[in-house]
Amino acid sequence: MPIYWIALTSFILFLSTHVGVPVLPALAAQLGADTRAMAGILSAALMTLVLLQFFSGMLADRYGRRQVLVCGAFLGGISSLLCATAGRWQWLLAWRILGGIADAIAMPALLGLTAEVAAGQHGAFFGILRSSQGLSFIIAPVIGGQLSEWGLRVPFVVDGLLSLLACVILALAVHTQRRAQGSAHSLAQWSTLKSLFTTQSVYAFFLFGMANNFAFPILSSFVPTKGQLLGFTPRQLSILLASEATAYTVGSYLVGRLSDRWGRRFFVILAQPLILLACVGLALSHQWAGLSAFYAIFGLGSSMTFLMSSVMMADITPSERCATVLGAFDAAIDLVLFVAPALALALYGLLKSIEPLLLIAAIPALLAWPVAWRVQETRPLAHQG
Repeated sequence: MPIYWIALTSFILFLSTHVGVPVLPALAAQLGADTRAMAGILSAALMTLVLLQFFSGMLADRYGRRQVLVCGAFLGGISSLLCATAGRWQWLLAWRILGGIADAIAMPALLGLTAEVAAGQHGAFFGILRSSQGLSFIIAPVIGGQLSEWGLRVPFVVDGLLSLLACVILALAVHTQRRAQGSAHSLAQWSTLKSLFTTQSVYAFFLFGMANNFAFPILSSFVPTKGQLLGFTPRQLSILLASEATAYTVGSYLVGRLSDRWGRRFFVILAQPLILLACVGLALSHQWAGLSAFYAIFGLGSSMTFLMSSVMMADITPSERCATVLGAFDAAIDLVLFVAPALALALYGLLKSIEPLLLIAAIPALLAWPVAWRVQETRPLAHQG
């Protein structure tokens, strides 16, 4: 089944993307980077991805999703191997930006390819895709940390080889029926991007995605910090973090399948109170078991709202423009990943307390809950009627 090959490719690509993250600060410092340069190196790939992904989906719709995805994965592999050879922090920064360009090429193609093979099962197929990504988030830091014992550059070599392996899998195992579009397709693509911001329901889907992307970076920064201040051991902190990632991964897989049967609205309605409960619980809890349980609840709620935002967007998008639309939509949601932690850090400087920030993280979910009750149910365009 093509989706499982796509999910395997997604798992490998996300694994390779994150396997080098644990050693980036140490490698950057070794190459002479100061604190500001180190922060730039860490954020360079994500910033480049978000900025370019608004438009890079057009490449996949015009030249073919699989072909563009292979190109993006290949470029990502080369950028990682170049990171392993960097002799100055400026070169490390440049190669991280190149990696961001590769991700911007690959990610819309990956979303478009998933929608293309879904055949009316957007929930199940996107659920498999997101769960494979979630699994990579659990495993990658562990692998990266282990590889770093052999040298700070080793994770990037493994990163590059994994990306090249993904290219081989895509070239040999994934086959699609859709042909590349001609140059006349470009005007239609720009028109599609324009319509993305004039369709009222899109803003509801954006809010559903924002409920996750606003809360996640705040919680992922301040929940471990709270645990450290409470005296948790590194093992306790690792289990705490794994509880959220595991719930997210399992939730994505199950909710995706169930949404094809029960509808999308049920899950976006259910997700918001789960996120609210989790944030309140994380703010009030001071025991390891309580924090772990509420963080797992957040992982479940966030998997629902984030997955359904993409699935509902895919439902209303013509298949021939899925990469263009889903790439731009994903980029718009990802912009929140920059705003949320910056706002949280600024507020922490004023409040000098973590608990209010954990409550603030729930604000988009609070706004999204009444919207979820009013939004219309969606079904794949080819299966409406």
